[in-house]
Amino acid sequence: MSKAPANAAAATYDRILDAATEVIAQRGYSGAGVQEIIERASSSKGSFYFHFPSKEKMVEALVGRMSDKLVETVQEAMEGQPTPLHRVAASIDTLVSTFARQRKVAQVLLLNIIGHGRETDRRFLPMRERFSQMIQEELDAAVSADQIPPQDTALVSQMWVGALHEVILRWLLTGQPSPLTNATPPLQGALMRSIGAEPASFTPAIAASARRRLS
Repeated sequence: MSKAPANAAAATYDRILDAATEVIAQRGYSGAGVQEIIERASSSKGSFYFHFPSKEKMVEALVGRMSDKLVETVQEAMEGQPTPLHRVAASIDTLVSTFARQRKVAQVLLLNIIGHGRETDRRFLPMRERFSQMIQEELDAAVSADQIPPQDTALVSQMWVGALHEVILRWLLTGQPSPLTNATPPLQGALMRSIGAEPASFTPAIAASARRRLS
């Protein structure tokens, strides 16, 4: 008998976060009011504060949900790839194509919340660290498999995440490249060459990911 109320509460929770995505993408962090989020979610102030003690906690939950979905999507794309380099190439393609399809998510995660104070910005550190760790693990595997020379994979993975962030942020601000996925092949090539890998080491992953986007 308690299942229906629990499902209703979960649905309300999701509606609030969905509405917050829309409002923050449109108005930015400072301009996104709790009342507008509540109205767009067809909810109530009591429901909002039942799930989230504050706007800041709501944003923390939103970032967590978005990053979980991104990580899951990237991990699925990496499964079945034949080598570590194929897996990191697939991860780059998937991350870029996902943001290209979900511009509002990119706006919320990479543009409209960052820069609103140290505590707000720190909420993004775990997300960046998760992607850095995923990349580092594959680069370590590539070193072990003699695909690339030994190197500081922790530093390299952080640099890769920074490069991806910069390319996507520029697209959000300027609309270039158009479409965003045009950046994928040169970005993959530049990042792979930065670790001593030749294009032939991961070109099949590019072809496979391109077929997925067209299907």
